[in-house]
Amino acid sequence: MPRIIGYNLSHDSSICLVDRGQIRAAAALERSCRIKRGVVPAHAYAAAMARLTREVLHGEQLSPDDIDYWIATSTESRDQQDEDQLADTLGLIVPAARRLALPHPAHHLAHGAAAFYTSEFEQASALVIDAYGSRYGAGRERETGFAFRLGEVPEVVQRNERDHGRIAGRLREDGTIGLPEQLSGIGEIYRVITLALGFFEAGTYDDAGKTMGLAPFGKRLSSENLFIEVTPSGLKFDRAAESLVNLGFASRDAAGLRLVPRPSSAPLQDEHRDLAAQVQAEFEDACLYLVRDLVGRTNLRSLVLSGGCFLNSVLNARLLREAPIDRLFVFPAATDDGNAAGAALYAHHNLIPADAGRGPLRPAPRLRHVYLGPPRLTGRDVPALARQWGLEPIEHPSMAAAASVAARAIAEGEIVGWFDDRGELGPRALGARSILCHPGITGMKDLLNRKVKYRETFRPFAGAVLAEQADKWFEMATADSPFMLQVWPVAQHARSQITEIVHVDGTCRIQTVAADLPGTFRTLLEAFDRLTGLPVLLNTSFNLRGMPIVERPEEALDCLYGCRLDRVFLGTVEVPAPDFGSLKPVAVAVAGPWIDGGAAAMLRNADGQRSLTAVARADRADVEEIIDAALELRRRGLLRWRGMPVLAPPSLPLPQYEAQTPGE
Repeated sequence: MPRIIGYNLSHDSSICLVDRGQIRAAAALERSCRIKRGVVPAHAYAAAMARLTREVLHGEQLSPDDIDYWIATSTESRDQQDEDQLADTLGLIVPAARRLALPHPAHHLAHGAAAFYTSEFEQASALVIDAYGSRYGAGRERETGFAFRLGEVPEVVQRNERDHGRIAGRLREDGTIGLPEQLSGIGEIYRVITLALGFFEAGTYDDAGKTMGLAPFGKRLSSENLFIEVTPSGLKFDRAAESLVNLGFASRDAAGLRLVPRPSSAPLQDEHRDLAAQVQAEFEDACLYLVRDLVGRTNLRSLVLSGGCFLNSVLNARLLREAPIDRLFVFPAATDDGNAAGAALYAHHNLIPADAGRGPLRPAPRLRHVYLGPPRLTGRDVPALARQWGLEPIEHPSMAAAASVAARAIAEGEIVGWFDDRGELGPRALGARSILCHPGITGMKDLLNRKVKYRETFRPFAGAVLAEQADKWFEMATADSPFMLQVWPVAQHARSQITEIVHVDGTCRIQTVAADLPGTFRTLLEAFDRLTGLPVLLNTSFNLRGMPIVERPEEALDCLYGCRLDRVFLGTVEVPAPDFGSLKPVAVAVAGPWIDGGAAAMLRNADGQRSLTAVARADRADVEEIIDAALELRRRGLLRWRGMPVLAPPSLPLPQYEAQTPGE
């Protein structure tokens, strides 16, 4: 049976190994290189992807010679020739007979393939909506609907395109964010509004989940649609740009239309909350319209979804309630990192001849988990690593014993990191790289946002629940939600018991944890249920604001030194937090006008000679406040701890030559 390596070679670059038609291993570049969205410099990209390939293959005890076929996809392929050349971009020496190419345009096709071929459906409607799409002729894909049937080439049923080969929201030379005069597409509209709200990272990559989380705090600006009009002849976006101008979120200058976003440091006002509510409502209506139209065209009432728009878990729940469908499956890595899987799965089902050992095509079992990353604890001496970091580990005899201790700590109000061997594919932490705490102790949500995650206070947290008890705690219209891709109301009687995961509108984003889930998370959840009678934990990703989810145990320990986590569990090894008062801070940067007075004073005191307790005594300050100030400066990269390891990201090649200006 053939083994296939698939790649996504654009932002959110990734690799996936498909073996016998099923995903065996997969990982995103950002987890390996520690750069958000995997946007490494162009000169280092091939080396970074080659290292990721080695890590995934080594974790499966394979070499490149064991791979039968290689295939890649990218948002930036212009035509079929570009698709044919993608395998070469990694510098891999792959014989022509083992290179496969997706038909162009391939980006949305890969999204749809990832969802369908992991859904267990024999036939389904597939809808793909994102903010980018493939380059296609003079424009880009916008929204695409397919009819998938096992054993047949997918049929394009809907294809909407942008009329220009551009991406809204790019930085202009003057540092402002440019917009085209005509905005176009559901995903593009949601992205632009997200940027207008000030929610972006790594340049102008939008953080759309914040817009979804903010929307319930507001109300629509207008009963009329301002950005997306649903008409009998389709979706129209004619009013979008002018609406942004009228609302003060865009303006025109000599270079054209530009966005006027809320500064990220400015407080949120009612106008921001209401704008989020407006775009969320219009977005949901538009997606529901497309689903109804697609199912009407295909007459296939099983629906699969992919593309970044379907990480909107509020939308997904609404589709389950209102769309004319019998079954729904959303691919958990719905953003572009999932397209490595889509490319490889499409190849298995459509590009490999039957006589190449593929065997008869049949539906694979539904994807039940995404613990697909390279093993990160296997073969590591974790206790020795903890001691290198100046920490004293506690070794437990079994995962059951470790889970029992962790459950007790959480029940007593501690915040713990939970790190399993293989990390998740996709943006959700599902128990392999999670920060966990009690869902019902008042104040835990605020403490977690303020002193651990360092993120906005309005943002909600998800709840992980034993699958067989989910219906007692949440009003779900579906049997399960294993990938945190649905939001449902919290049962009225339960809201007082799990206050910290109840959003302002009485809902919660839910992860159901099945009895057959591999890994260790289920063991912990069961231990917490036995101890407290609560089969629910607050679950959020194991990272701090602005950083990728931790991938290696060193990164987990670095987080332990960088926030108010109480302890971390790395498999069976428990590592308590350091005594912050005894740590000696060392300034990495000198105080300047860009650093406020309190932070500047902290940096002046960070001489590497005095502990934080000594600094607090000298200043007659509260030691806990001094610790919090130092942790914030460390998060910003302005100080470090004397004598403690400094976590460096994986090294990347340096550019061989500096750019020369003309005439030099």
